[in-house]
Amino acid sequence: MTMDLEILESGAEKYGTPLYIFDKDEALETADLYRKIVRDRVKLCFAMKANPFLVKSMAGTVDRIEVCSMGEFHICRELGIPPEKMLISGVLKKKADLEKILGCCRGKALYSVESVRQFVQIAEWSAEHRKTVSIYLRLSSGNQFGMDEDTVCRIASQAKRRCFYLDLRGIHYFSGTRKKIKKCAEELDKLDGFLLKLERKYGCRMEELEYGPGLLVPCFQGEKSTVKEDLRGLSQKVSRMRWKGSVTFEMGRAFTASCGYYLTRVQDMKRRADGGYCIVDGGIHQLQYDGQILGMYPPKIRVSPKRTVGKTVEWGIYGSLCTANDILAQRIALKGLKTGDILIFENAGAYSAMEGMALFLSHELPGIVLYSRDKKWEPARDRFQTYRLNMTKETNYGNIIEDSE
Repeated sequence: MTMDLEILESGAEKYGTPLYIFDKDEALETADLYRKIVRDRVKLCFAMKANPFLVKSMAGTVDRIEVCSMGEFHICRELGIPPEKMLISGVLKKKADLEKILGCCRGKALYSVESVRQFVQIAEWSAEHRKTVSIYLRLSSGNQFGMDEDTVCRIASQAKRRCFYLDLRGIHYFSGTRKKIKKCAEELDKLDGFLLKLERKYGCRMEELEYGPGLLVPCFQGEKSTVKEDLRGLSQKVSRMRWKGSVTFEMGRAFTASCGYYLTRVQDMKRRADGGYCIVDGGIHQLQYDGQILGMYPPKIRVSPKRTVGKTVEWGIYGSLCTANDILAQRIALKGLKTGDILIFENAGAYSAMEGMALFLSHELPGIVLYSRDKKWEPARDRFQTYRLNMTKETNYGNIIEDSE
């Protein structure tokens, strides 16, 4: 369900532009809908990297939160997310960070093991502290994440025989995003066979599978959402697997993409022979869509104020960065567009606020507000000037002089 234009307009009036608005009700309703679809066949995990501003709300409705960095761990700790809800993931886990997390969570959190080195570090910590630690072994899809099948089998066998304080809980697998259901079904078949192989050949019975389907979530005009149908099909696929264990679907974009809006104001307009250039106060440093290439695919955009009269012109939407790559949309037909109008980009709830080139040209970071029917507006982040992050610090005998402001 898209947010009413009047609500979006009131947000822009209250907080200015550029601005992110995340609809908490939409995110939670989406999670509840997915829960009804998969029923008790599949658990749900929220990959918080998609939108950490929603992690506290999502923690109350999903089974688990995937935490991929020390910074994300700090967010969860400060928000009071219990260790039992956390899957500590991420391709790189520095030893000092891993030991700090283990020390805080003890045996209550789950840990995804990406390499032999990570396995050894966790095994040594658990033996030294005589604390049981539950782990997933991450199986690689052929990229830099996780370990190949032979390495996973070797580690699993070793852990069962020698690591008395390790609870070898299951396998973790994710191969990418914007996938069709056929690809996901093929991956589940592969994982089904591999889990049976671990059990029958190596005597390693895995109780759980953490699987990231990476389903195709619509971002652009003309794309039809099939996420509900795909989840229904995949959960049925899970029920037919020969390996019998608990399966968790790990998702980020599927939960939050539709709940987010990016608002940016038209600041300048230039005519060209076949249309016009529209310059806005935002740009690609603040808005990212997976699969977008130089604005080639038109996003879903609303204009405030809404006009039913005026000439329809094909505009190219360009941001405020000094680079020819700063294109939000190459060609999009808009009626009666004027300087000062607000362009509202939909499906911006996942990754957009986190993935952009935030420090380029030292532009300020936009504000972020959450909206819900009961609490209305909840400011989540004030505007933030980044220029001080892009300059050398004055020092006095090697000590940084603090800003007096």
